[in-house]
Amino acid sequence: MDTTVYDLKTQFEQAMSVASETLARGELVIFPTETVYGIGADAANAQAVSKIYEVKGRPSNNPLIAHIWDFSQVREIADQISPLAEKLMRAFWPGPFTIVLHSKGVLPNCVSGGLDTIAVRMPSNLYAREMLHRSGKIVVAPSANLSGLPSTTTAQQCLDDFEGKVPVILDGGPCRVGLESTVCQVTGEIPVILRPGGITAEMIEKEAGIVEISHAVLHGVAPGENAPSPGMMYKHYSPKAKVCIVEGSGEAIANAVKSMYDKEEKSARKPCVFCAADRAAVYGGRRVRSLGDTPEDVARLLFSALREADKQGIDSIYFEGVEHTGIGLAIANRIIRAAGFDVVNADKEDEIEKHIAGMHG
Repeated sequence: MDTTVYDLKTQFEQAMSVASETLARGELVIFPTETVYGIGADAANAQAVSKIYEVKGRPSNNPLIAHIWDFSQVREIADQISPLAEKLMRAFWPGPFTIVLHSKGVLPNCVSGGLDTIAVRMPSNLYAREMLHRSGKIVVAPSANLSGLPSTTTAQQCLDDFEGKVPVILDGGPCRVGLESTVCQVTGEIPVILRPGGITAEMIEKEAGIVEISHAVLHGVAPGENAPSPGMMYKHYSPKAKVCIVEGSGEAIANAVKSMYDKEEKSARKPCVFCAADRAAVYGGRRVRSLGDTPEDVARLLFSALREADKQGIDSIYFEGVEHTGIGLAIANRIIRAAGFDVVNADKEDEIEKHIAGMHG
């Protein structure tokens, strides 16, 4: 299969026409959103939806998100929409907010991973909205990456993963947010965050008066339990390099990272430290990847940095822990899965030594 990339700045009309035709015949289209790139199929076409699982290597019980361009479409696929759900949709749509509602059961079972709920989002990216509108279809789309790898935030990264596997990639430039949407279940009286993102817990609480954060956000889903949201059950967002999160107090984090980094380097491995720009100088001449000045910068640059680390042959990444507030919770959610839940407490020497032993085991 040939893969054609369309530059939306210079080939907009042609790209929109081709995308609509491609979706109509049951094929896949990769397209930009404000969060990450998505790989989309006609939500009503079970055979087309199954291609998403196939080309991504995605487990079939991992639910997908239905993308819409108009509020009226929610009632076509969701049921029992509460006033609270309506309020949150009006507050955060269009934008990086996915709401999980009771399903009407009109879409193929493979869309919801066998659950009785449906995840719905209205993106704010104008290219995505125009594609959805012109196609006339509700489009299901997970992130456009091979399952388990870091999500894609540029068209080139999509091409790296899917050249020869999908017919069309729409290039809308780098994604603005850089992390997948917030997923919030609103099937009861209290909204529950299943996956944090650009719409923060604090923002939802301001609208709803209360919000819960699923235990699985930072701890994963128990074996055998169905995940009600994408990004919950499996090791996700992972580069080839081994990732370790280092948490603790004050100087302890930097000292622990330096100790582990130096032992790695002496063993002919190629480590790297990921941190905010104002922390880079702490690590002297060691290999550091700055992720910007603000949590929003970290979110936007994270996935690209993980992919670049693989291209540079990095063996291990030490990531300074982040505060679990604001978008920091979303960053923590992504990096803890990239690390396979490998977190070292810098205040405990035995954990540091255990980690070093494990890296060489």
